[in-house]
Amino acid sequence: MKVNQRILILCEGLTEYYYARALHSELPRAVQRSVSVEVDYSQKNDPKHLANEAVRRAKKAKKDRNAYDAIWLFFDHDNSPHLEVAFDIIESHGMKSAFCAICIEHWFILHYEDCGKAFANGAEAIEHLKSLWPEYHKTKSKPYEKLKANLENAKKRAGILMKNQEKGLPLSKRNPYFSVCDLIEFFEDLRKQ
Repeated sequence: MKVNQRILILCEGLTEYYYARALHSELPRAVQRSVSVEVDYSQKNDPKHLANEAVRRAKKAKKDRNAYDAIWLFFDHDNSPHLEVAFDIIESHGMKSAFCAICIEHWFILHYEDCGKAFANGAEAIEHLKSLWPEYHKTKSKPYEKLKANLENAKKRAGILMKNQEKGLPLSKRNPYFSVCDLIEFFEDLRKQ
């Protein structure tokens, strides 16, 4: 990592924020100062707004002569009608995404079992997760800390599910889909530097 590198991880919700903060806490202190994990506390809680907010923050940082070297958006599907637009914004501005379809709870399920089910909505996935982790709560649980021991299994399971995805299908239509693994690998690379 270059000296004084500046990285923004912008999260759609608190669950993603807590997960990213736990990854952040494992970084060496010197690297932690270069990575800012933030949550977008706006009324419009959807991927398109998150992408536009990231663009706004990037422009402001550049104007202030303190540009970001990398921007990650951490969000899930939640049946957003603007998902494809969000991915277009992310790609056109050179940002990266840590994305789960249909929700981050499906990622958590992979820590317990193979589950290639295409959940219809977040509530359905949360119900399934609670059958495996009864005390789960969206904002009070510490998912990274709780599930870390099974992280490698989850990554392998997600990798298999990703390989089996229909080629050519837009990201906005894939379910299940997990690019949260890319963010985890990014943090692992930062830890090694």
